[in-house]
Amino acid sequence: MSAAIPTSPKNESRLRAMGCFVLLAVALNVSLGDKVRLSQWHVDSDVNAAVAEGAAWLNGRLDIPFRGTDASNADERPWDTAAFDGKVYNVFPPLVALLTVVLHPLHSMLLGLPDGVWSPWTFAWLVYWPLPITAFLVFRRRVGDSAWGALLAFGFIGATAVYPNLQLTGRGLLGQMNHTLSGIGLLILADDLLGPRRFWPGLIGLFIATYTRQVTLLYGLALIWAAWHFRGPKMAAGCLGAIIIIVAPLLMLNQAKFGSPFEFGYKYIYVGRDDEFARNCAQYGVFSPHFLPGNAWFMHLALPELAELDPNRLLIREANPYGTSIWITTPLLLLVLWNAGTWWSSLAGRAMMLCTLLIMAVLLCYHTPGHWGHGYSRFAMDFIVIWLVVIAPLTRGCRRTPATLACIAWSAWYFQCLKV
Repeated sequence: MSAAIPTSPKNESRLRAMGCFVLLAVALNVSLGDKVRLSQWHVDSDVNAAVAEGAAWLNGRLDIPFRGTDASNADERPWDTAAFDGKVYNVFPPLVALLTVVLHPLHSMLLGLPDGVWSPWTFAWLVYWPLPITAFLVFRRRVGDSAWGALLAFGFIGATAVYPNLQLTGRGLLGQMNHTLSGIGLLILADDLLGPRRFWPGLIGLFIATYTRQVTLLYGLALIWAAWHFRGPKMAAGCLGAIIIIVAPLLMLNQAKFGSPFEFGYKYIYVGRDDEFARNCAQYGVFSPHFLPGNAWFMHLALPELAELDPNRLLIREANPYGTSIWITTPLLLLVLWNAGTWWSSLAGRAMMLCTLLIMAVLLCYHTPGHWGHGYSRFAMDFIVIWLVVIAPLTRGCRRTPATLACIAWSAWYFQCLKV
């Protein structure tokens, strides 16, 4: 039981903590730098519908301008945008659009950039750097040691689906950018619920996660339960009210775009398209139990479909962009099963883990397992961050330490060789 209780580093100098973070940053730069290439990060409205939406807001409109004349023609509008009532809309959560508006004075007035273009500098500092900083602080608190916390932070960023996702984030792709930002929010949420339980940081984390990945709103159930259990009904009611405030703008935006607060517009992505996803969505809906067996296969059982393999290069067949088993790519997650009894005895840990199972069930019923996931499961990023934070104190011990090191080494090699 004691291993599952979050701890804080004691008798540790700030100099040692800072040194461990610097070593983490160096390790990430050495191992990830050649592929992540922060100096080349770029995002603009041509490739990112949320940036385009933010630019549209600045011009007093909700719909996205597009180069074509027919919104219902999928070839004339940006990829993964919705065609509705003759207009084109972004369907993904609005945090990136909000940031585009907030950054407008800096980008347009000070840097002279056109609307809908982010500076690479602000892109990297707002989207990438908060990830290692937050991961280090969270894992350090969980294990009570900066060096081991830095190792786990490296394992999270460099040895899970986060790594290939970052490569595509740097190209400005919205889905991957949202996953990166959501991971930051989930780290903050998990740290608060498993640690000090002040709840306002948890609400900030939930806001970040929900405004990038709507399904993560389900972690609000754990937050409300923890508030009730540890602080009483008054705190639970306050958290519920805050969550309603978080959700309300999303519903109002849906109403303004698609005529219903509960219509997020995903089905309108397929207007004018005739591919596998469009047919699945038309026949079974956006969510259906019909998709559960196939999605479960790609998330939990699918082997890497190799097109090329040597010690320095691992290429997944282009015909399989739908995922690979999380247990193969990130075997460190097996500690979740190995130590199930321990984290189950932690009330907050149990609540968060049950929410991850609920989120996994929702993802398994989605009409696609997550495109652009060559060799990894992208949607699993909605819950593996919680798993890793929960089991962090259980990664050291007589048998656990070598197992943890071996698992991180395997996954780091796998994702280093993986071409996306």
